[in-house]
Amino acid sequence: MAERRRRRALRDQVPSLTPLLAVWVLGGSVLALVAAQRSVSLEQLFLDPAYLSGEPWYTGVVSDIGVLGWASATVTALWGGWVAHQTGRPTAARFLRAAAVVSVVLLADDLLQLHADLLRSTGLPKPLRQLLIVLPAVAWLVRYAADIARTRWIVLVGALAGFGASLVADGLLAPGSTTGLFLEDGAKLLGVLAWTQYLVLTSLDIMRSTIRDAARPSAAPDAPSEDLEVAVAAAPDRG
Repeated sequence: MAERRRRRALRDQVPSLTPLLAVWVLGGSVLALVAAQRSVSLEQLFLDPAYLSGEPWYTGVVSDIGVLGWASATVTALWGGWVAHQTGRPTAARFLRAAAVVSVVLLADDLLQLHADLLRSTGLPKPLRQLLIVLPAVAWLVRYAADIARTRWIVLVGALAGFGASLVADGLLAPGSTTGLFLEDGAKLLGVLAWTQYLVLTSLDIMRSTIRDAARPSAAPDAPSEDLEVAVAAAPDRG
């Protein structure tokens, strides 16, 4: 019996291989699909675009910064939503998860050129394709307007101003011009940076508040009401 307990203790000390196997199965499945298809060369799928085109290494670096911003905002919001859920704040968790969904849609549009290329085959005009991409953001803004008002909303206003200026530049300035490109993509980058900052700050505010409240030994066992929940969870820490 003692030997059995000793073996069980040793087995429990070894980290589980399940997470590694899961991610390798997923990655291996993607690689198998890539190897099986014949429509696109492996070089186009694996190699860097700048290398394939013979362009300098810094080709598209500003666009890459924007993609990194979208990704950072998405991951931070997902972590914040997970912490809020674990500490008994479901409304705050839904708020952050919905924001992460918005980030994923906008990230996919920026990275894969959804409205510019993939949705062009639908035959829809460009303004309508752009509207389809921003609809999740509009729905999030309307659904969580009261909750957003309890956060650092001025940063979010800056993000919306950047995105709005980018759309205006895209619609009014001559396509292909250097000035139009700079104004459109420059304003979009400022919007992405502000959006990333908003979600990072908001997620940190929520996590700090929920963890602090959960750690209080005198905290009431019953969860607060939905209306009070985000008001407490999403409010910036003034201390």
